Amino acid sequence: MTEKMEYGVFEVFVQRTHLDHHVHVGNLLAPSADVAAQMARENFLRREKVVSLWVVPRDQITAVSEHGEWLGRELDRSYREVSGYTENGRLWRMFKEKALTLEEIVAYVERRSEGGRRNGNQRRPSGS
Repeated sequence: MTEKMEYGVFEVFVQRTHLDHHVHVGNLLAPSADVAAQMARENFLRREKVVSLWVVPRDQITAVSEHGEWLGRELDRSYREVSGYTENGRLWRMFKEKALTLEEIVAYVERRSEGGRRNGNQRRPSGS
């Protein structure tokens, strides 16, 4: 009786230089990890020099592709984003020119953050 050999899918990653990240270059079918490594060497490294080769069984890779809250930010770190700098600069210039008081700026920022949380709208200060 002949015994059937089980083949598995292996994903192949290469690192071209020590400064590069590993990059997925393809996949292959092989009966074992040793054979998969040899096949990956023959198929993917013929023309290029690399410093590292990873051959990983596909069933050992955990992929997370859910949409929604799970992949979102755990904490609100919007204060680290660059998006508000131009608006802050404009408000600071208006403050320095005595067009707004500090209290008006604080009230504007509070209204804007409350309005943005409720319906995504942003308001402009009353003095502009």
